[in-house]
Amino acid sequence: MSISKYDLIIFDCDGTLVDSEYLHNKLNSDVLISLGLDEYTTERCIHDFAGSGWPDIKKVIMAQHNVDVPQELIDARIPKTLTMMDGNINVIDGALNFVKLAHQHCKIAVGSNGEPPTILKSLELQGFMDYFEPADVFSKNDVPNPKPAPDLFLYAAQKMGVDPQKCLVIEDSAAGATAGVAAGMDVFGYTGVSHDKPRARSLLTEVGVTAIFDDFIHMGEALKL
Repeated sequence: MSISKYDLIIFDCDGTLVDSEYLHNKLNSDVLISLGLDEYTTERCIHDFAGSGWPDIKKVIMAQHNVDVPQELIDARIPKTLTMMDGNINVIDGALNFVKLAHQHCKIAVGSNGEPPTILKSLELQGFMDYFEPADVFSKNDVPNPKPAPDLFLYAAQKMGVDPQKCLVIEDSAAGATAGVAAGMDVFGYTGVSHDKPRARSLLTEVGVTAIFDDFIHMGEALKL
């Protein structure tokens, strides 16, 4: 295995480059609790919805509770997230150096189920925009179907001018890994900030990822960076 195998690496953002899952799921929890679904604590949201976008979360809530989540509540999360980011998200150990080294060898991009303003601010706050161009940061808003559908990764590859078979996806969630595998790309699962590493490894294994890493140092060694 070597970086020379790939022309493009597509990184997830939350839980892969920046540790922001708690913040996002705290706000998800606030939305659901406001609708009377008190069982959806932050921890429950992390467990049930890590890596999932609101279209999929809404389907689960409707199917299990027959409760519709108004779009205005979902949209109201964006300014709250932007306000709360300072001091509530952290760069993941080794991620920035890994991105720097990868940038020297091939194209790099971000493919996230998040909202564009929050993705870009996350990356800017942690120094990643020294290596990514804004045009190379893709979100669920760019495609009809978010992860776990392959649309986002296929779109990113098309925009970057790279064959999907020459792409590597780095993902922390089963939903994101499912999208990468469905796109015909190699997928590295990352479990470094998972709240339940054995469960995360099991889910990523079931999806069929190429390899699983607990840290970026060993991932870099595997790619001979």
